[in-house]
Amino acid sequence: MRTRTVHAVMLGIALAAATVTLASASPVTFDFTYAGGGATAVGSITFESTLLANPGNNTFLLPNPAVLALNVTVSGASAGNGTFGIGSFNRVFFFTDGVTLDLSKSLIGQAGWGPGVNGDFNLFGAAPAPDGVDPFTLGANGGASTDMTLSQMAPPPQQQQQVPALDNWKLGLLILLVAAAGTLFIRRRESARSVS
Repeated sequence: MRTRTVHAVMLGIALAAATVTLASASPVTFDFTYAGGGATAVGSITFESTLLANPGNNTFLLPNPAVLALNVTVSGASAGNGTFGIGSFNRVFFFTDGVTLDLSKSLIGQAGWGPGVNGDFNLFGAAPAPDGVDPFTLGANGGASTDMTLSQMAPPPQQQQQVPALDNWKLGLLILLVAAAGTLFIRRRESARSVS
């Protein structure tokens, strides 16, 4: 009776872990820099990659479950300097224009994407936050001040160096195998006790 209870508990834990694993989020963060006219806008954005079309043209009205975090610090502009969070913006553009981007590497320089090439990454907000004025170009102070062009967009270094994770099915299978091995161990231990 006790063995069946242990088995049922282990199976329940394994199934619960597999279910949680299958519903996991997959955030991807990019650090970015816009620069021009002596001004810079430095920040980061975190997308839910399962909601990011790649290739595709993404227009996200904020708040949106596809945009998990956003912050930008503008400095050196004639107006509109400061730090702005996700609440300062109402829209985000991330257009690949048909190019499939490798989201684990620097995006600028990948074939067919970047300023002067194709695509767009832009933020839209009202003054004093920066606002998109052209593809890959932010204007400080709601677009009325210094224009800055995207010069860098890449995952943070720790994200680039991560060891590839198991996909959901393999992780679920691993959990079931560990549960089966535990069950086998318990059975053998109980068999050894009953023989003694």
